[in-house]
Amino acid sequence: MAAQRVGIRVEDIELDGILHLPDTSAVGGAAVLHGFGGDPDQPHIVVTCEALAAAGVAALRFAYRDHRPPRMTLASGLADAAGAIRVLKAHPDVPERLGVVGFSFGGTIAALVAGRDSRIRAAVLAAAPAQFGDDAKWKPVAELSRTRARVLLVWGSRDSQVAFENAERYAAVLSQARVPNSIVTIEGGDHDFAPAGPRAKMAETVADWLRETLP
Repeated sequence: MAAQRVGIRVEDIELDGILHLPDTSAVGGAAVLHGFGGDPDQPHIVVTCEALAAAGVAALRFAYRDHRPPRMTLASGLADAAGAIRVLKAHPDVPERLGVVGFSFGGTIAALVAGRDSRIRAAVLAAAPAQFGDDAKWKPVAELSRTRARVLLVWGSRDSQVAFENAERYAAVLSQARVPNSIVTIEGGDHDFAPAGPRAKMAETVADWLRETLP
């Protein structure tokens, strides 16, 4: 597997990204979105990207603007994620079979991306809040219900930060809208899917699902 540094142009700034490419021809690509106040070098982000590349899916991780200290908003996060999708779409080694994987705040962004971009075939929401903050204009659950993608909801059994009821809320609305979806609980995993055993299981689950779903 190879890792390339890439620039993600968003408005008048350029974000630094790392693209994990498979050793063989990629079946597709996915943007991997970290959580609020996190960064793309967190263990659960890196291990997910490595597992995706090993499964044949190019994976792009990057830091949102203003991620440290955290001043990201849903609006800026959505714009940054859209920039990452554009990079994947334009990359010569990545087929136009695209997905998005988001953790926590990044999962809420993934819901918005998948609801608005008809090119997204697969969306993974990992420990994703169904509502972020008090801004009622953002409706990630309703937006995701309009997606053309298949959706995987992944939660750690020890997550004390984002309740499992968020997964059930997404699943109920998606099922009502006839959007294919499934929920997977990772035993022993916390909000970031630590420790190492559950983290590896999460990454394997996400990678296998995307490998099967994107083509």
